[in-house]
Formats: sequence, structure tokens, C-alpha cells
Amino acid sequence: MTRYFSLIFLLLFATAITADEVGVVSFVQGKNYISGPRFKNAKETVRLGSVLKKGDTITTEDGSCEIQLATQATVRLSKFSSLKIDELLNPKTKSTTLNLVSGKLFVKAHKPEGGAPSNTQLSVVNPSFVAGVRGTEFLVSTPNQGGEDEELKDVETGVYVNEGTVAVSPDKKGKQTLVAENEEVVVSGKQLKKQILDEFVKEKMRIFEQFKAIKEENYQRIKEQYEKNDQMMNDYKGQG
Repeated sequence: MTRYFSLIFLLLFATAITADEVGVVSFVQGKNYISGPRFKNAKETVRLGSVLKKGDTITTEDGSCEIQLATQATVRLSKFSSLKIDELLNPKTKSTTLNLVSGKLFVKAHKPEGGAPSNTQLSVVNPSFVAGVRGTEFLVSTPNQGGEDEELKDVETGVYVNEGTVAVSPDKKGKQTLVAENEEVVVSGKQLKKQILDEFVKEKMRIFEQFKAIKEENYQRIKEQYEKNDQMMNDYKGQG
């Protein structure tokens, strides 16, 4: 619990950003890096409260981290994984697209407060398949690069659903396979093979019990603070 209270405090004093929706690192352990067009250095060290925007890539080495994507979802990258944010709540389509370059990604989509249906869309893409979220908790697995997470090394390339339903297709235009709670779909050649969820993977997905979202009102308050800081910095530059 303490780490989330600490996160709110850190965010209020973080570097200013624009009013765009953002991802916020809510947990970090070990070596993790952010890279992308907006960074001067080739890569920046990930810290608690680090901000991610569209076009950024986050890469884990011997560590892991959790990222809250606006108020839409919380994701966790395992060791030796890489994730690029292609879209983050696009203003027109309300869609978020995550490109899992390598490794393992746990995804928990947050239900809107009050239980009202949401018109936002979340997809995880990679060369093997596209996973469109219709549920809330699932694991996406692809081959690791640069190392291996020993705890998850036996998880085959595919999508594993702990709760809800995920629509999986071999590409953006391919036929969708609906994968429900306690089911999985693994990649076999160019085919998707659906089957009962492996007990080993189900046990690993107990990690979802640790996930906790930043409340929407707190997130909006953080964004407002960012906007004020950003305006102050722009005004300061204009006076220089």
C-alpha cells in the first residue's frame, strides 16, 4: 500500500508535461529504461513516477515495472521485455495500442467507476498476433530478448486469460478467436490454438491481486498539476 501513496506524492512534483493522456510508472524493481524520440539520451532510467507518452518504449533488463495507462489499465512488464506505446487513448478513436516487442506483459483493464460500459479500446500487438481487450485480466507472451525470466520461461507465445474475454487474431484483418476466462490461445506455426488455461500460468497470474489503480479523480488532479507546471515553464522560457 505504501508505494501507491508515495507515488501520488512524487507525481505532484514531477517534471511538467503536456495535457495529453500519459502512462505513469507505479512500481519499479531492478534495471528498467525508457527511450524514444523525446529523450536526449539513448535511454533514461525508469523511476517511480516516471511518465510515458505515445512513442515511448520501456525496456526491462533484470527488473520489472508496472505502468498505469491513464485510468484505462495497469500493465506489468516482466524481466527482459520491451513495450512501445503506439497509441495512448487517441482523442478521436479512444483507443490505446501497445506494441509488445518482446517478453511478457500482464494487463489489467480497469472497469469504469460505477460499472458503466466503456467505449475505450485496448489492443496489444506483435508480429504473431493482435489481442483486443474485451475482458480485464490477461497475460501476453512473446519470445524474450537479451535474457530470460526464469519464472516465465516455459510460457509459450500466446494470450492467457484470467478474467473476462480477449479477441485474438493472427493480424489486424484476420479472423478473431474469442478467448474467455480460464482459456488460452498459443501460436502454433501460423495458427492460433485455443485450449484450457494451463495451471502453471494461472498460478503466475495471481500477481493481478497486487495491482491497484490510481483513482480517476487523483489522476485528473495530477494532470492538472502537470498542466500548471507546464504553463509556468513556458511562461518562464518566454521571459528569457
